[in-house]
Amino acid sequence: MKRASVVLIVLLLLGSFSVSAFGADVKVGFIATNFSAEAQARVAKAFEENVTSKGWDLVKLNSMGSIETQANQLENLVQMEVDAIVMAMGHPAEMKDVVDKVVASGIPLITIDSGYVEGVVADITADNFVMGAKISTYLLDSLGGSGNIIVIKFQKHQGCRRRGKVLDAVLSEYPDIKVIDEYGVVATARFLDDTRSAMETFVLKYGDSIDGVWCAFDQLAYVAGDVLREYGYDDTLIVGVDGNEETFRRIRNGTVTATVAQPFEDMAGKAVEIIDKIVVHGIDPDEAAGSKIIYIDAPLIDITNLPEGF
Repeated sequence: MKRASVVLIVLLLLGSFSVSAFGADVKVGFIATNFSAEAQARVAKAFEENVTSKGWDLVKLNSMGSIETQANQLENLVQMEVDAIVMAMGHPAEMKDVVDKVVASGIPLITIDSGYVEGVVADITADNFVMGAKISTYLLDSLGGSGNIIVIKFQKHQGCRRRGKVLDAVLSEYPDIKVIDEYGVVATARFLDDTRSAMETFVLKYGDSIDGVWCAFDQLAYVAGDVLREYGYDDTLIVGVDGNEETFRRIRNGTVTATVAQPFEDMAGKAVEIIDKIVVHGIDPDEAAGSKIIYIDAPLIDITNLPEGF
């Protein structure tokens, strides 16, 4: 008997045989709600790099902000019989019936910053309540506990919604901080243009009485900073969440004040690690994940602690 055959039989008997190690394909589905959101693009890029490095096949899908599209994409991936599915910044709670179909199919579903729902292997995320507290207290304390702020929220995403709720709670302890106006982002391909229009309206209406801008995520902070600078207001404090490289550059040049830096690349890597354990090594999903919600720390970054190179 050839040596390779002997080794294969031994591995099978020991229960450590990995079919993928001997050339069988692994196909993984990845869905993001909207690739035009920089944070989601970061997750997608890191996930693709991790999957490619393992030689797996990847089906990458963009829901373009549509929950209905996302539900259809999940069903399509089940029909394709992929080995695992990852959904980033998704809406599993709003399509629970489709999630249940995925679970019933036996395909492990892992989410990233989407909120945990029953049946999902795990949701990998930074704690959005904590991130909301970090940027809210930073902004209000930096204003000395008094002043006028604009608030730009995004209610459709569960994480951003949680950050906004924490802001509301924090504001209750700052009676001299006034929210002079608020805008709710609509999840469309034009969300940045729409936010710019809203911010221009606020600047024309309130001018230099705007002391700070609270943004649910960093791309909104870019818009706020650009509009304020275009109108000659350079001293307004602006905070957001995500910690993209562009954010760090803007903190350096003064158009963004602070952010909470989410380690999206680590989240993507963790998802691939869990898939590898389940699909390649046959480990039970609960054991592979270790927890239904996996929290990854996200530090607050301002001019005092910018990463090296910025």
